[in-house]
Amino acid sequence: MKQKSEYVRSERGGDTLFTVTPAPAPKFIYLGVIGAIAVVMGLPMLPLGIVLIGIGGLAIWAAFIRDMRPPEHRGTSVIIVGPDRIEAAGRTFKAEDIHRLLIRNAVTGQEGDVTIVNPSVSVAAGMGYRAKVAQIANALTLEGGGKATVLAGGMDEVTAYGLLRDVSRAIGFERAA
Repeated sequence: MKQKSEYVRSERGGDTLFTVTPAPAPKFIYLGVIGAIAVVMGLPMLPLGIVLIGIGGLAIWAAFIRDMRPPEHRGTSVIIVGPDRIEAAGRTFKAEDIHRLLIRNAVTGQEGDVTIVNPSVSVAAGMGYRAKVAQIANALTLEGGGKATVLAGGMDEVTAYGLLRDVSRAIGFERAA
């Protein structure tokens, strides 16, 4: 079973504390296989095969270790919400200075998911991997003072919308039903 993102809500004094754990990055199996093939092909061609081994090793690293999401989407985030403020990432935002709270995807942004041409197998594999990463690249973003600040990232859509609703309720932007 795949691990999803999650958040835990707790009370501390008069504040509500949200601890957000991002989902782990997906693995790019197609690139890993290509890297393994390059390493195997480079072994019998030593010393010139060192280049192939290096390229293959880099591909394996990119496939299984590298996380292409922005840094704020990779680690645990803590958001403290009071009746008149939100604290996150070492910053405090007064409720009256917040224009809106929204969900923004770090991978897709404003892009659509329309493909006009018939892609090659390698392009289709890359697009598939990008789509997997996009599923867990949602962030709770606060806009205020002409700037957007990521409060927590690396979430799937369900977790992101749940966090948005709970943070909005805690600061009084939304009344409980």
